[in-house]
Amino acid sequence: MPVRAVIFDAYGTLVRNDDLRLIPRRIVADHRLAASADDVLTRWIDLYHEATQRAPFRTLREIESDTLRSLLRELGIEADATAYVDLFFEVTTKVELYPEVGEVLRALPPIRSAVLSNADHEHVAAWKFTLPVEFVLVSEAVRAYKPHPLMFQTALERFGLHPHEVLHVGDSEVDDVDGAKAAGLRVAWVNRDDRRRRARGPAPDFEIRDLKELLALL
Repeated sequence: MPVRAVIFDAYGTLVRNDDLRLIPRRIVADHRLAASADDVLTRWIDLYHEATQRAPFRTLREIESDTLRSLLRELGIEADATAYVDLFFEVTTKVELYPEVGEVLRALPPIRSAVLSNADHEHVAAWKFTLPVEFVLVSEAVRAYKPHPLMFQTALERFGLHPHEVLHVGDSEVDDVDGAKAAGLRVAWVNRDDRRRRARGPAPDFEIRDLKELLALL
């Protein structure tokens, strides 16, 4: 079945998010923790995933305020999390595209495209670039977060297409691969840093090292 539209994840797929590691590093340094920054990052991600899938819907600013406060508490730190929340929004709003993104988006065949991101409106409003896609849909607008099927269903409705007609492209095995496969879409997993695939969960239909490899799939 030919692909009639492509949905792109934003952070980690189109938009660099390497600086997220600054938050756990800052926490470890500020409080002279024995725990590694990687361990702190892993626990923070777990808290984030749990929070995004709990009702009622909350914005990322609300979620990060709660998760970072909980993270500090788990680490035995009695401190205000505001500075770390502010740092999170600084590194996720002052962002740049991966080098190949502009070239690849311009080289797409005549198919429709969109961006689907777990983000607040303030993230997109802060971007200093525009993307040549039909629409950008964020979780704050949908009132849900990937991997929840409502995110993918809303994008499909905007396109007016069936799941099997759309390819989702993203870097997260949970948000993108699990979410898109559960919604019936085909998935190209962007594995920029040669990560090992999880033992559990659905396999992506394709695995690519960067977006240049996407063009051969369309």
